[in-house]
Amino acid sequence: MNLDFLRERCLTLRFELMRRFGAAGLAGIALLCAAAVVADSAMRMQSDTLALSNEVRPASAAKKAEVARDARSYADTAVLASLPDLFPRFAHSADDIAAILAHAHDSNLSVGSAEYLVVADPGGRYVRYQMLLPIKDQYVTIRRFLASVLNSVPNAALREIHVERPAVDGSVLDARVRFELVYATARP
Repeated sequence: MNLDFLRERCLTLRFELMRRFGAAGLAGIALLCAAAVVADSAMRMQSDTLALSNEVRPASAAKKAEVARDARSYADTAVLASLPDLFPRFAHSADDIAAILAHAHDSNLSVGSAEYLVVADPGGRYVRYQMLLPIKDQYVTIRRFLASVLNSVPNAALREIHVERPAVDGSVLDARVRFELVYATARP
């Protein structure tokens, strides 16, 4: 009985809609309902796609970062491999020592007897030549000397400086300056 009542209501609704809107109006209403269903499905699909994109984006960014890191490490490896070629060979050490002593002479420094030490790591690609200079002069002169050496000898590094003032009222300082000169070895 309930089914008959529902069938009668639907038939009445169909005849009433057909009388009011006609066949073209009903077709338009059906198309509007279909468009609403398609638009709802499209919006749901877009939100699902956006959610998937947000899940994939960190993985994609991590992959790009990994590729960039690998490229950077490859470039760093290439630079490190070519680094020993930028340093002079150990045969050039006499010229560097002469340049350091010439800077001391140009600065009118009184240099005592120097100590020299060669440090070579077994299997290493570099040889370090250490030079300890005892110097007596004013602070400004010593500082100017250090700057001139470091600016003119590119493979020199100031390893240590120790300054003492022997007299409280004196302007002459006793300094010990240790330079380290870095050279490339002939080994590959």
